[in-house]
Amino acid sequence: MERSISIGIMQGRLSDKIGEPLQSFPTKDWRKEFLYAEKLGFDKIEWLYDGINDEKNPIKSDFGVDEIISLSENHKVKVNSLCAHKFLDGSLFDNNFSEHAKKDLSELLFWSTKANIDHVILPIMDSMSINTDEKKEKLKNILDDVLAINSPKILLECDLPAVDVKNFIDTLSANNVKVLYDLGNATALGFDIKEELVFLNDMIGEIHVKDRFFNGGTSSSLGMADTNFELAAKTLSKLSWSGSVVLETPTFNNSYTEAKKNITYTKNWVDLILS
Repeated sequence: MERSISIGIMQGRLSDKIGEPLQSFPTKDWRKEFLYAEKLGFDKIEWLYDGINDEKNPIKSDFGVDEIISLSENHKVKVNSLCAHKFLDGSLFDNNFSEHAKKDLSELLFWSTKANIDHVILPIMDSMSINTDEKKEKLKNILDDVLAINSPKILLECDLPAVDVKNFIDTLSANNVKVLYDLGNATALGFDIKEELVFLNDMIGEIHVKDRFFNGGTSSSLGMADTNFELAAKTLSKLSWSGSVVLETPTFNNSYTEAKKNITYTKNWVDLILS
């Protein structure tokens, strides 16, 4: 079977959102982002559910889903993944809010199915980190409850070493949970990218592309920090990995110019993977 790797960009990275968080839904320009993505040659936009602008996010209504699908078809830019950034707040683990948050996650999976979304990324870092047995058990029960047979796959974006992530997924009843691997975050956390990619290979449903320095810090333009993209490319090439890579890069002063630079870098990087 011929290998293929699609290139996407996180929603909001094609908008200049002055005074707003980088990781936030672009309330004013979300429609324009389809046009910009098409012009720059992106295959897909990763939808963002941020918990800040929920009432302006069209993902949870029939009218909104229809418009997303229409724009996607018109511009030939897929929307087949969604980042559930909202749950990074730890509400799923908060005894006062967990039932409401679990209902919200279940509804999001329902609407994602209607929008033809294949993957929902659940970040389990910071307040959502499963760094204790109690949190692991809580998340296991939540996922076992909300995942239906026809649900999109859940991709876990985790701040734990690969072996811990795999061990956790192996405890789940559902078989539609895989891994979102973030190259920049792995660099910042000091993980061995080659070793982890080899270990998780078959479980990696998508890769986030950003460049970070060792021991933390914010993201830089691709190729300007410590993430070893060449090593990652050679490793993924040997593994014959296929899937989606999604730019989660900073916008700095001009989102379009920055995205243009970063997709050029990423296309060359993908060529190295496929060579």
